[in-house]
Amino acid sequence: MRKNLSQNAARAKFATGAHRAKARAWFAGLLWEAFPAPSEREVARRAAQVLDVSERQVTNWLRCENDAGVSYVAAVMILAGAVKALDPIRGRAA
Repeated sequence: MRKNLSQNAARAKFATGAHRAKARAWFAGLLWEAFPAPSEREVARRAAQVLDVSERQVTNWLRCENDAGVSYVAAVMILAGAVKALDPIRGRAA
């Protein structure tokens, strides 16, 4: 008999609580890195255009109210990495 992984008790604990809150906060910070702006609304506007989602969806991510799909996480990671890589050229190196 095969085990149903979706019913695994350990998985349920992993996907809720502190882990979920930390993952959402990490992604929100990554959005700020990838789309630097003075306000949440401006970050949402910029990110929504690039990621082809609604501004409301980005606002939900920024406020840690929703989980982002892996394709969006990967895209934002790439963009944030590119921004960091270009900092020395733009004069923002630490």
